[in-house]
Amino acid sequence: MFIEIFSTIVSENSLISVLYFLLTIVLGWGAIFLYNKYISCKIHEKVSARWPDFDKFLLQIDKRLIALIKISIIYTAFQQLFLPDIIERGVYLFVLIATTFQFVIFIQFVIIYFFKQYLSRQADTTDQDKLLTITESFTKIVTWIIAVIFILDNLNIRISGLLTGLGVGGIALGIASQSIFQDIFSYFTIFIDKPFEIGDYIMIGEFRGVVEYIGIKSTRLRSLTGEQLVFSNTDLTSSRIHNFRRMRRRRINFKFGVTYDTPLDQLKEIPGIVKEIIETKNKTEFDRAHFHAYGDYSLIYEVIFYVQDKDYAIFMDIQQEINFELKAIFKEKNISFAFPTQTINLTQENLMPPKDKEE
Repeated sequence: MFIEIFSTIVSENSLISVLYFLLTIVLGWGAIFLYNKYISCKIHEKVSARWPDFDKFLLQIDKRLIALIKISIIYTAFQQLFLPDIIERGVYLFVLIATTFQFVIFIQFVIIYFFKQYLSRQADTTDQDKLLTITESFTKIVTWIIAVIFILDNLNIRISGLLTGLGVGGIALGIASQSIFQDIFSYFTIFIDKPFEIGDYIMIGEFRGVVEYIGIKSTRLRSLTGEQLVFSNTDLTSSRIHNFRRMRRRRINFKFGVTYDTPLDQLKEIPGIVKEIIETKNKTEFDRAHFHAYGDYSLIYEVIFYVQDKDYAIFMDIQQEINFELKAIFKEKNISFAFPTQTINLTQENLMPPKDKEE
């Protein structure tokens, strides 16, 4: 068989055709050699001096471009010859697979390169490695599947039945793994949008805790009482999250009550007393203090101020100092805090014993 193919090539091709074949390869490879030696080197030297990171990207483009040019030279050279069908189909298959391979490698490199550039501007290196691994795997799987389908389609291989089967199987697999993919995409959302990070104290609904771990499928919190809370990433991205770590200041609203027998002039004096106490504290900003309402057993005051610190312990220290001073000043001015009381009014009729009924 090989002897027949070789004899066919020799007998059907003239000397001019063979010379054209050799000339195409020599000129093509010569042009590539000159480009690499005199043009490409100078370009990379200038680029690497100014933009070292971009030079890697440019070098990869250069490498893939030269590979495609070499494939084109081989294909063009073989076009100068008369070839048996089996050799011609082999050359076509080689060019198709080699070209597709180069494009796939280049597309993968571009996607991963720009994703790495994005990650380099982020802070969390642990999540970067994890997310980069997921992205690389996902990119390779998708690009190679598309490449195989493209090659089969160009070889006139019927893939409609295969695609139908894959479609039915894909639907079943998609339904079964829907929650998994939702959690993975939610993980990307958490990483890119960063509604919280490891170490943040957050609240989701009625649950609170410090973020300990952000995984591909779930996120773990450590509650103040010690137990670990585990949430799926989808639950987190679809919920309202309160991130206390990013709180710049605390708005404090507290109330207290004084007794109903407090004189009017003292009632008017109380807001000023509260304001003076709060303004003497560090990291506080007074907003307002008002006689708010008539309660069941007290006259209720409402006070609002800001603590210019997110630390809960600092807020509680300030609130405690305010309460101590308020207690001391009220004692000095004979103002009484209210507490639940009941007043029973007894009349003379209620005190008299009931009369005996006449028989």
